[in-house]
Amino acid sequence: SEEGIDFAQWQLPEEVSTIASQDHLSDDDKARLLAIFQSEIEEVAKSNGYVDADVVAIRSHLPGIDDALAKFDKVHFHDDDEVRAIVGGRGVFGFIADDGRQFLLEVVAGEYISVPAGMWHWFYCFEDRNITALRLFKDTTGWVPHYREVARGTVVPS
Repeated sequence: SEEGIDFAQWQLPEEVSTIASQDHLSDDDKARLLAIFQSEIEEVAKSNGYVDADVVAIRSHLPGIDDALAKFDKVHFHDDDEVRAIVGGRGVFGFIADDGRQFLLEVVAGEYISVPAGMWHWFYCFEDRNITALRLFKDTTGWVPHYREVARGTVVPS
């Protein structure tokens, strides 16, 4: 793993792709996705101390989506790990390593990523703004972003 980032592949049953491709996910759809991945969630939770999971479905037509996404595309860190299992669509995580190097990682359906607490990063969707992900939490209060006044792509002095 690069800089402590955990990354893995998860198998996506056809039913998952069918659910994740919808324009809107109901609470029942989200519950079904969590049920399909129950064993994977339990395994990751047990080894990392995660106590809760939910589903987020970002769609370009949702009200307030631009404002919501703007919170994530600025350089920030969290006091808790940021854990995502992408089950539909795609997006990009950007990272600033301890030595100031910056790198991007595209995440697509079937990929699991865990960004360690305290790591400077950002996230953005592609123009279609369509991604569905499972999120795992140790404590949802740890998800408050702490921002840094550095633009992406700017060389950061170490």
